[in-house]
Amino acid sequence: MTIEKRKTLTWILSGAAAAMVLASAGCASSSSKHASFTAPPMAETESAAVEVAPIVATTAAPVSKVNIFGEIDGTDQGPMHGGSGGFQQQTFIEEGADNDVSVDPKGEVMVFSSTRHSEHANIYLQRVNGLSVTQLTSDDADCANPSFSPDGSKIAFCSMRSGNWDIYEMDADGKNVVQITNSPMQEIHPSFSPDGSRVVYSSLAGKGGQWELWVVNLNTGEKKQIGFGLFPTWSPNKDKDQIAFQKARARGSRWFSLWTLDLVDGQARRQTEVAVSSNAAIVCPTWSPDGKKLTFSTIVEPTKDKGGQQDVWTINADGTNRHRVTDGNGTSASPFWAAGNRIYFVSNRNGTDSVWSVKADENSVAEPAQAATHAERKEIGE
Repeated sequence: MTIEKRKTLTWILSGAAAAMVLASAGCASSSSKHASFTAPPMAETESAAVEVAPIVATTAAPVSKVNIFGEIDGTDQGPMHGGSGGFQQQTFIEEGADNDVSVDPKGEVMVFSSTRHSEHANIYLQRVNGLSVTQLTSDDADCANPSFSPDGSKIAFCSMRSGNWDIYEMDADGKNVVQITNSPMQEIHPSFSPDGSRVVYSSLAGKGGQWELWVVNLNTGEKKQIGFGLFPTWSPNKDKDQIAFQKARARGSRWFSLWTLDLVDGQARRQTEVAVSSNAAIVCPTWSPDGKKLTFSTIVEPTKDKGGQQDVWTINADGTNRHRVTDGNGTSASPFWAAGNRIYFVSNRNGTDSVWSVKADENSVAEPAQAATHAERKEIGE
């Protein structure tokens, strides 16, 4: 088994879902106005991205991968090297890849998925200021997307242990695993509500072939679809029942933008496109601990085979005051905003996909507005 084969920022999915997922990726494009910006190009000689024809599904392979665009059979970037510039490396590996980092509410312990010991990703736990790593799952199937409950006592995650992706919950020490979803759908990326009673997640629909947003009540088991999108995260602000997610601006495309919605009586309201880029996909949003800001990553020229430059950004929840946190060295993806105003993310700036962190305001560079202002944004779904 080669290192390249085990180095992956994606997860293995059954080939049966391949035909559906390439046509999913979100709803029809929106004409709403929003905060917009252009992500930094990889080099001065590169031109801005242009629209391309929708991706066409091909014959499904027996075993496939789903990437952060919600596509099957995505492609990794090769390693790049660069200086630290105030960045702190949190995990160290010689083989495989770390991904999907999440930190407990106190900012003391982080969990992440990794292929460091197996071709199958498992869940690991580590103190943010330590090096000792505890393996929480040891499946012969992939586990991914770990997420702490608001009190830090539980971890939600997704796993292929039942034959397809389902949502599970376990104690923070890896014990008492409970299966939350059990359907033929592919269900990934759980995130707890502020009171810990509900979980939002993504589900690949069987009929429509789109990624949907679902909420499950952990007390009653009741499940409800609330919209379309990928990688939802619930705001920790208890005063708002608000969820951030990524959604493609056209079905079957890689041009994702950042959205939020409010849950009102269980219904999605005030669906708002918060940020969009003319030359990059905006993916993997998570909230600041106070729920007032968001962090996300951008992928320049997402239609390219390997994608372009990947960086981590912050932005106010209303779409104003955006800042670039990382410096363009290596890939910077899957950010998580932890207590202490520290952002954890996955980067290969040292040659391997490891967890790094940086103060949210330490390396931030403000970017000037280039399109619509916040006042011009249009909220839809009222």
